[in-house]
Amino acid sequence: MRVLAIDPGLMTGMSCFEFTRGQEPVLQWSAEVEEDAFISPIRFEFNSTPSLQIVCERFVITTETAKKAQAPYSLELIGALKQELRDRGHDPKNKAVLPFQAPRDAMAMFPNAALKKLGYWHKGGAGHANDSIRHGLLYLTRNGWVPSRLLD
Repeated sequence: MRVLAIDPGLMTGMSCFEFTRGQEPVLQWSAEVEEDAFISPIRFEFNSTPSLQIVCERFVITTETAKKAQAPYSLELIGALKQELRDRGHDPKNKAVLPFQAPRDAMAMFPNAALKKLGYWHKGGAGHANDSIRHGLLYLTRNGWVPSRLLD
């Protein structure tokens, strides 16, 4: 299974895992990309792995969000992602095709110390790549991976 995890925003965190049941996930790459470069890694991964699984951080506008400066980047990028899925014959409304995860769930399961202990820490950037790694790992735990190294 190949999983592409996305933390959308003005600076988007992206990470890609290779996973075989019964084995540790292998982080193939992680990066922070600007809005202009967002869709290229998605297309590359789909062209390499048509059965690619994408998981994305849920972005919800709340009253607190509205108090901050207008920043439509996350919603715009999620829209671009959904269109890319449609263009490839996938239904982004299907939760199995495009699962969204709450940031708090990913952070609770994989805080910084856990990422470092597991050896999945992205060096550099503003933390968005690490946020995508958290989402990738959370998705994998929800689909059979047991992070046994955290129990050591």
